Amino acid sequence: MDKKRINVGIIGCGSRGLNNIGRNLVDTCDQHGFRVQAVSNRSLASSDYAANQFEQWYGEKGVDQKVARRASHLEIIEDPSIDFVIITSHTDAHLDHAVPAIESGKKVFLEKPIAVSLEDGRRIAEAERSCDNPVLMGFTRRYENSWIQMKRLLDEGAVGDLQMILLRSIIPYSRYLQGWHRKRKWSGGPLNDKCSHHFDVLRWMSGEDFVSVNAFGGRSGVFKPDPTAPARCSQCDRDCVYRNTDRPEESKEHTGAKYTPKEGEMDDRAIQDACVYSPDSDVEDYGSVNFQLGNGVVGNLFFSIFGPVADDGETLELVGDSGRLVLTRTSGEIVRLTNSGEKSETLFAGGPHFDSSHYGSDRNLVDEMRAFCDGAPPVCNAQDGLASLEMVHGARRSFDASGDRVKLASLATNG
Repeated sequence: MDKKRINVGIIGCGSRGLNNIGRNLVDTCDQHGFRVQAVSNRSLASSDYAANQFEQWYGEKGVDQKVARRASHLEIIEDPSIDFVIITSHTDAHLDHAVPAIESGKKVFLEKPIAVSLEDGRRIAEAERSCDNPVLMGFTRRYENSWIQMKRLLDEGAVGDLQMILLRSIIPYSRYLQGWHRKRKWSGGPLNDKCSHHFDVLRWMSGEDFVSVNAFGGRSGVFKPDPTAPARCSQCDRDCVYRNTDRPEESKEHTGAKYTPKEGEMDDRAIQDACVYSPDSDVEDYGSVNFQLGNGVVGNLFFSIFGPVADDGETLELVGDSGRLVLTRTSGEIVRLTNSGEKSETLFAGGPHFDSSHYGSDRNLVDEMRAFCDGAPPVCNAQDGLASLEMVHGARRSFDASGDRVKLASLATNG
């Protein structure tokens, strides 16, 4: 192995920490030297499941790697043998997990979104500043080849001076109403969990902060709450296209192992088959968000978590004074219209790992993690995470005010 070994501790080993990032850490361990040393989940049973999976994967590569099961995230952060802390826990736990990790001086990766509340996001960003310990944030499109190529083409002048941005995300993600994302207090809803990616992309592409937003959306009639609906799919005999049979009693795909709640605590987050029509959920399912950026660029984010599966489910369009770029995420293709439309070409920009998870982003992320551990600046940090979260709250405030314009600067005093 050419590179120094990096001992990793993972806080929150659900599907993201285990199957996406974790698996890529193992698959590239010969190249990057990452060794998962310890894991901590919401229960020792789920930590044990994750640790066993890591040990099996390492064993398949001929590596004898023992993984410690930790009862608390602090046991990972305070372990002197851990070099790199990966936080992929539920969003509302990020403050408790990220701040002590940052203060420890260790290298830290924090999965998006940065937090649910603005207060938590600000405290994480302040810890990053005051400790002078930059965090690597997990906005996947920052590591995805086709989006990186869009930014490169834009910076090279492919469209001239950028004037407008359109990002469309029409994805059938009814699961946001069926698992732990279904409550704002846990996830911040799709506007935070999914659109935090998009708001980060808009800032990244333009190179400027948001100035103002007005937005319309919330909960559509598609998933209109029905107080007569059974609480869970497992209790329902209705004919429903959204039925989810992936329940923690029967599957470990998402939860690792059934969560064992603390005494007096409801086992509510472990549910994967909550009814999409249940009044129990308070998150939005669609919206149209208009925004203005600091350089005068205007645009729109058009999203929903309902709709048919389609090849153009997520697209990004950049319009300049002399050209246009259109990215289709699922194909990895970019259509380039230049010289005021006189020249048109389509290029595949998906990169060599396009067929892997998140269109190659997770594999590329592990490359960036190694560079980060070696001293490279983070591709995006907690300040970027906070800027995205501010836009989430600005858009939701406009939702609640029937489209009133919200100035992002006002969140600093009225947040």
